[in-house]
Amino acid sequence: MDFHTHCNYSPDSDNPMEEMIIAAIKKGITDLAFTDHVDIDADIDAYPQDWDFDRDAFEKDILLMKNKYKGQIDIYQGLEIGIQPHLAEKNTGIVKANDYDFVIASVHSVERRDLYHKKFFENHNDKDSVMIYYLELEHSLRNFHAYSVLGHLDLYLRYKPELKSIPLNSYEEIVRDILKKAIENGKGIELNAGGHRYGIEQNNPGTALLKIYKELKGEIITLGSDAHRPDYLGYYYAENCKLL
Repeated sequence: MDFHTHCNYSPDSDNPMEEMIIAAIKKGITDLAFTDHVDIDADIDAYPQDWDFDRDAFEKDILLMKNKYKGQIDIYQGLEIGIQPHLAEKNTGIVKANDYDFVIASVHSVERRDLYHKKFFENHNDKDSVMIYYLELEHSLRNFHAYSVLGHLDLYLRYKPELKSIPLNSYEEIVRDILKKAIENGKGIELNAGGHRYGIEQNNPGTALLKIYKELKGEIITLGSDAHRPDYLGYYYAENCKLL
């Protein structure tokens, strides 16, 4: 299975949906979710601020591909939605506008700055950067419940690997609160293999956070490659099955 993938509906991928499906079948993937990006108000310093796509056309293509490749692969209509505290109502409306099988709630922007551009980190010391990231995640989830799993929980490590040095006990309490609430609400987390491609030699989340999730009796975990092109589909799947 691969439950975190992107095709050319996503602003950061050029590969057609059908090309990804054919590659997935060749790799032996039986269940594939396309989770293309919607990130509203993504960055106050960058233009355009909104990452979005034609979600109705996406739905039509998903249905077409489901029928065309029925019996060869099961395809799911997914969404990766960027969550921020001020977007709960708007994001809920976006999710409800189409018939999604699976929704990943991801933090890509903190203090309305996309982590990819790294300006957020310039405004805080390392310890504060991690704490503020989790505080915004917790705040974002207070009024947003239209999701299936939390995406790549420690994503900040991809963009500032030095934050690995921040001791777990400095932010463990808020991580536990976030995971407890997710579990109580019947939500899960994903194990995202993308970190291995970013040179941080770990999944997102890392093993320490997975152990906390297990300790809290969390039961829902999906595996995703975060592939934006065919060759990364199913990335690290066997290794992560063994890890889990």
